[in-house]
Amino acid sequence: AGTGAQTLTMGFVIAGAPDATVLLRGIGPSLTPFGVTGALADPQLQLFSGTAQIAANDNWGGGTLASDFAAVGAFALDPASRDAALVRSLAAGNYSAQVTGTGAAGIALAELYDRATGSGARLINVSARAQVGTGPGILIAGFTLSGNVPKQILIRAIGPALSGFGVTGVLANPRLDLYRGNTVVQSNDDWGGTAALTNAFASVGAFAIASTTSRDAALLVTLDPGSYTVQVSGVSGTTGVALVEVYEIP
Repeated sequence: AGTGAQTLTMGFVIAGAPDATVLLRGIGPSLTPFGVTGALADPQLQLFSGTAQIAANDNWGGGTLASDFAAVGAFALDPASRDAALVRSLAAGNYSAQVTGTGAAGIALAELYDRATGSGARLINVSARAQVGTGPGILIAGFTLSGNVPKQILIRAIGPALSGFGVTGVLANPRLDLYRGNTVVQSNDDWGGTAALTNAFASVGAFAIASTTSRDAALLVTLDPGSYTVQVSGVSGTTGVALVEVYEIP
C-alpha cells in the first residue's frame, strides 16, 4: 500500500435487502507476527460510496469492535495497535475502501466481512487494486463461499486493461493462480477471448477487455463452499499496478 495509483483499493458490491452489516479492516502492524516483513506501519481506512467518503478510521482503539472480530472469525488485534477497522450498515450498491499509510509504503491487508450472513443483503462481488511486486509483495486476494452448494465464480487479474482508465505503471502481463489451501485449483496467463468468459463478463457487468491482444488473465470456475486464495503475480517477475476481481455468477 502506497499513495496515488499504489493506494490499496478494495471495491465491493452488495445486493438485496434489508441493509447488510459489514466489517472492514486495514491491517498493517499486526501482520508482523505472521512473518510478514515490511508491513505498513500506520494504515488509514476510508470507506466510499461513489466519490463520497462515508466512514473512516485511523487506529481502531479496541472497544466493541473486538466482539465483531470474534463473530466473523477474524484474528484478534491489540487494542493499542495502529491497525484500522470499522463496522457499517450499508444498503445495496457499489462501494470502495482505501487503505493508505502515513510515511513510507508497506505491505497491508484489506479485509471485508459480512457481519450478519443470512440477513437478506449479501456480498456478490469484491475486487482489490494494488501495486504488485515479487515474493511477499504479490497481490493476494482471499475469499470464502458460504452455503452448501457449489457456486460459479468469475475471477479476473487485470493489468494492461487498466491503462484505458488512466492508471499508470500497470502490470504488463499478470498471471492468476487460484488456490484452495496449498493446492492450485486452476491458473491462467492471458485469458484468450473465449466466448464463455466474454459471456461471463457481460452477465456480471464487468468491463470488457480486448479479446485477441490482451494479456489480462481470467478464470471461470465452479467451486464448493469453503475458503480460497487468488495470487496475482507478474510473468517473469515483472511488477506494476493490477486489479483482482471475484464475482459470483448469477
